[in-house]
Amino acid sequence: MAGTLLSARVARTVRAVLAQKRLTQEWLSVASGIPMRTLARRLHVRHPSPMSVEELAEIAAALDVRMVDLLPGLDESPVYPRTTRTGMAAGQPGFRASAK
Repeated sequence: MAGTLLSARVARTVRAVLAQKRLTQEWLSVASGIPMRTLARRLHVRHPSPMSVEELAEIAAALDVRMVDLLPGLDESPVYPRTTRTGMAAGQPGFRASAK
């Protein structure tokens, strides 16, 4: 699935959530405020068009899920600790916060 375009993966995930919740694209159109024609293009099975972050946020809110839940694979990414100018992660032994 790594070679699949993000828009296709997101569309597949949104369609799966709709199916799981037994909701239709028509319902999602009304609930999200995205016109049905636009939503149909975004969720097309073979050639989905990319959606904006705003559209993704509206869809997530309507479906009562987090945006990251609609972005497959992103929740599996490792979280890297924030580093300081010295390259050490904050909170690691040897780290000193400078007092000003």
